[in-house]
Amino acid sequence: MSITYAEDFALPLYKWIGERRLVTNMTGWLISNFPGGIGFSFFNASPYSKLKVVLKIFRKDGTSEPYIVDAYQCGELEGGTQKWQTHQLPLFPYEGRHGRITHIAFSYLLHRDGRSIPSRFNYRFAGLDDFHMGRVRNDDFHDPYFKTLNDYRTYETDRKEVGRALNRINYQYNDLPIHAFFTRGNTWDPGHPVHEIHRQIDAVIDRKIKDPGKRHYIQLAIFDFDNNHIAEHLQYAFQNGVDVECFGDWSAVSPMNCAESIASMRRAGIPVYGIVRNTPCDPSGGITSMHTKIIIFDREVVHSSSYNLHFHLWGGNREHALFYYSPDFALLYENIYNAIRGGVIQPMDVIPESRFNLYYSFGSYHAPDRTSYRPQDAVITEIQNSRHSILVCMFSMDYLTGVPYGGGSETDLISALICARDRGVRVKIITNGMITHTGPLPEAWDKDFRRPMAEPFKRLKDAWMEVVYVYYHEGIYSPLHHKFAVFDEYTVIAGSYNWYTHSVNSDETLSVIRDKKMATVFSEEAENIIKSYRLGWE
Repeated sequence: MSITYAEDFALPLYKWIGERRLVTNMTGWLISNFPGGIGFSFFNASPYSKLKVVLKIFRKDGTSEPYIVDAYQCGELEGGTQKWQTHQLPLFPYEGRHGRITHIAFSYLLHRDGRSIPSRFNYRFAGLDDFHMGRVRNDDFHDPYFKTLNDYRTYETDRKEVGRALNRINYQYNDLPIHAFFTRGNTWDPGHPVHEIHRQIDAVIDRKIKDPGKRHYIQLAIFDFDNNHIAEHLQYAFQNGVDVECFGDWSAVSPMNCAESIASMRRAGIPVYGIVRNTPCDPSGGITSMHTKIIIFDREVVHSSSYNLHFHLWGGNREHALFYYSPDFALLYENIYNAIRGGVIQPMDVIPESRFNLYYSFGSYHAPDRTSYRPQDAVITEIQNSRHSILVCMFSMDYLTGVPYGGGSETDLISALICARDRGVRVKIITNGMITHTGPLPEAWDKDFRRPMAEPFKRLKDAWMEVVYVYYHEGIYSPLHHKFAVFDEYTVIAGSYNWYTHSVNSDETLSVIRDKKMATVFSEEAENIIKSYRLGWE
């Protein structure tokens, strides 16, 4: 049987870098950034083809700094061949925790016929001298010094297995094995989710020690995991033979964020990848990101949260985590994780009113009437189907639109909430006061400074909706970073998915859980927030 490689369908055609520019990273340092891109000749594209670049930056201390970047079709070439390219390469050749670059290479992978196909080779992109000169050559893709075998591989979860796992969850479980944790502003509280993360890392290490011949692993796909204690624990697991792999947003794992915790994991040999969803250092391209908060422990337990792993920075935030204690839930999340790392997402048939459903912003879901069903459709559907109460506890919201299942036209979130109130549903919205107001920030202590409301919230106010703005007692900032809602004291929506339009093009997860006990604990968290902080009603 012959082996298929991406080169059978597409080849690198050209590359470029632009003029150097100075940008400010998260610690206030001025660092050098270059725009740049790679073009391809795609001569066997199918209607559902995708092309992704795996950019591999090698630095002076011997570490590798890889990124995964989407390419897009941008024209036609002779003979019906398509031209594809990416212009979103995160190029920071000089400054960084790992020193200057030695060279940059890339491989690529294709999606075709429901599977991902890697390139056979790594190809040269640039060396340090190319950035000194401000240009790259287009005739050195096959430089034998740089053209090495590509070892990056992607995986697809078995579609039938994923479907069977979802069916078991919805029809065979007496109780859903889900536990909700809340940060409540205190990392030292025994109930804080960070302790459960450490317990699960220890559990994987223990399984590896007892069964050294079997693969045991921890997989992270989290926007930002700048936490020294968790980084050290992951390194300890890695040293004990556990496979550890991390994916973050490009900005959180590049020289834009010079966190020692991330750098130490790379130096220890743990692969840390950046996912690129926007154009680096070009805010005109939007703020989409790799924003999931997933940790998979050995396909036994899954963590999914509203927070990023930087409790030492923002220990005061109000956040939630869901831990799923079941291989079936882990399989659903592995389908998403494999897609983030470059594989093909497996399509799923869902019944929207089921006991449990998990949605991913770039997933493929079909309802019983065979219509496409997206995370934003699930949000609008639950609002439209509510009968007596909606409790929303959300970092921020805007005019996110969706189509309700069972009939109806596309509508925006704000209109859907107002319509629910108008038909007699009590709607209460608890949100981050600082984020939902606009304009220049006053001094941190100036609690009396008035800022205008963002337009979606102004519309809610004008419609006399019940909106509570949460702040710290001592200043203008707000601890609220939740993304959950409770409908009719029974259904919970939770996850990383903010109810705004950026979520549509970012990596996000959203769970819909129908469980009275789960609804109760989330409702109690909302009430606890109301009792604990300074509130604005405006």
